[in-house]
Amino acid sequence: MASIAAAPPIGPARETQLRKGALGLADDTVVAISSTAPAYSIATSLAGLGTAVALHAPAAIIVGFLPVMGIAVAFWLLNRIEQDCGASYSWVRRFMGKPLGFMNGWVIIVADVIFCAFAGPQCGQATLQLINNAHLTSLGPISLDATNSTADVVVGVLWLALLTWMVVVGIRMAAKFQWVLLALEYFIVLGFAIGGLFHGGGSAFSADWFNPFTFGGLGPLAAGVVISVFFYWGWDTAANLNEESGDAAEAPGRAGMLGMVALLGIFLVTAASIQHVLTPDQIVGSGIGTLSLFASSLVPEPLASLAVLALISSTVATVQTTLLPSARTAFSMGRDGSLGRVWAIVHPTFRTPWIGTIIFGILSGGIALLSLKLGGLNAVVAAGVTSIGVMVSYYYGMTGIACAVAVARRGIRSASDVVLGMVIPVASALTLGALAGYFVVNSWRSADSLSLDASNGRFVAILPLALIASGIPAYVWSALRRRPPVAPEPGSVELLGTGNRQGAAVVAGANS
Repeated sequence: MASIAAAPPIGPARETQLRKGALGLADDTVVAISSTAPAYSIATSLAGLGTAVALHAPAAIIVGFLPVMGIAVAFWLLNRIEQDCGASYSWVRRFMGKPLGFMNGWVIIVADVIFCAFAGPQCGQATLQLINNAHLTSLGPISLDATNSTADVVVGVLWLALLTWMVVVGIRMAAKFQWVLLALEYFIVLGFAIGGLFHGGGSAFSADWFNPFTFGGLGPLAAGVVISVFFYWGWDTAANLNEESGDAAEAPGRAGMLGMVALLGIFLVTAASIQHVLTPDQIVGSGIGTLSLFASSLVPEPLASLAVLALISSTVATVQTTLLPSARTAFSMGRDGSLGRVWAIVHPTFRTPWIGTIIFGILSGGIALLSLKLGGLNAVVAAGVTSIGVMVSYYYGMTGIACAVAVARRGIRSASDVVLGMVIPVASALTLGALAGYFVVNSWRSADSLSLDASNGRFVAILPLALIASGIPAYVWSALRRRPPVAPEPGSVELLGTGNRQGAAVVAGANS
């Protein structure tokens, strides 16, 4: 932590240096959990999970946990080797080559932007719902009705603007805000979940809910795992903050694994409680309002509005912590010369990649406005959840394989190298890839024709593949116009046979 007080470097190195030592293990863990946003994931995805696997949502959550936890182990090991805020992008680039590295970075950025584009309007809708619960539906000629899609998007874009500003101003402010949001969210969600366990009204508890062998076929299993991957997605944000963490080599990786365990617990308790309170038809029909329906079945207003407050808190938290990794991945790519140098510009006072952050905020807001043409918010969110699940399976899988390559290149030194560094990451990668691929094929077969509609099966199948494939022309353009890194990388330390940025002023926090 001594590096916090150290004099900042000057010249080119400082231009690409983030704020060193700003975060500790607790901060990283809070960001990892907040990025996944338990209340948001439950409210957004449980209806889709119920559609896919009926009452076996807890089993899907458990099955999805296993390969994602395997990838968390890979992140932990790779972060010990190299602390670069590009995380998955930089590791795949280093151990599997520039083209695959670029593709990983591209998929991460696109997934983040798409997510913010539909999570922003969801935050707007929840905000308006809370206002409507106070019997206010308009402000003069301005509609504040939560059922008005345009109003939802406009309020969501305003939230995006505010959160973009907070991420620009500094990582410490963002982290402190996450502590408040997470405390509020956990207190409310766990309170309702525990209360629901003693309430009833839905399905009777059954051990089969948690049995992975009761899905009834490969189709439901694949859909369930793809959706549950979205449930957990976000814990890896901690790895993108490694250059700003005090214990850069250990804290981000540990935070990801600790976050995964905490998330498994709250997801299982809440999913079981909701199934005990609501009927299967109520869950499936609730769309993105599952949490609100659950709360209103337990307590009357105004107490039921606490669930809406938790959803707002969770959505705000996850949007903010999604802007963090996307900007830092682009920052790393700009610093390497894979993207334009504008992405690698750091604010002289706040020490954040401010221009890139603002660009992502604007892109997300613009796509949110365009999404109004794709149908209702429920359909857009459902298509977004499954698309991101496929995209996340892709870049998680590539990271798992990169981990095995890194261990093999270093040389196997013990049995744990084989198990933790190779078998578990590769098995997790193959599992995610196979199930995501099966889901795409199954979605394509579910519709007879293709239409530009978020509820169309073929559109749902093509969208994630098209977004991933868009990285190919982007890479060709980058390769033709590639520039040298923004700043020199002095003092690099050789690990696993290639250059590492530890010791370089360019990569802040590696030796903090």
